Amino acid sequence: MAIKSKLKISKLDAAKRQLETAIRLYFNEADPVSIHTLGGAAHTILGDLNKKYGGKPMIVSDYLVKDEFKKQVRDNINEAKNHFKHADKDPETAIDFRPEVNEFVLFDACEKYIELTSEKVPYFIIFRIWFACKYPYILMLSHVQKEQLKKNMATFGSNKVEYFTTMLTVSGLLK
Repeated sequence: MAIKSKLKISKLDAAKRQLETAIRLYFNEADPVSIHTLGGAAHTILGDLNKKYGGKPMIVSDYLVKDEFKKQVRDNINEAKNHFKHADKDPETAIDFRPEVNEFVLFDACEKYIELTSEKVPYFIIFRIWFACKYPYILMLSHVQKEQLKKNMATFGSNKVEYFTTMLTVSGLLK
């Protein structure tokens, strides 16, 4: 069977596609391991590009996360990402995976993609707002920002499917 067509995909484009797909899966409450695998792949690409281009550190030492949460966030991001990706050293092990770790992986990758490209990707913006609403206590936000986030959460509560559908409609991505 011959492959007839090709797609030319840059590393940034691959990360963007993986991240957009992971976000759609996340908001549609799909399999958390698949979400983590896609989000983790994008996170790794963006981390590598960030090092190559000398960008600001990723979330664990970034200005957005309070110092007391940086190690916890870093550990949460890396444990499952590595477990789902490799089996060479520990093929029989299992971990206690916490699906909420996906939120930190996706948030960190969204932040880095936007920083590296200055591109305003609607899925990334929608996810960043959701994350900030859910975790305002770990982020360094102004009083005004926190009040706006409280209003958003009062509207949607923890219903991420409804939030995502509403935000897609408002942004014009869903008609």
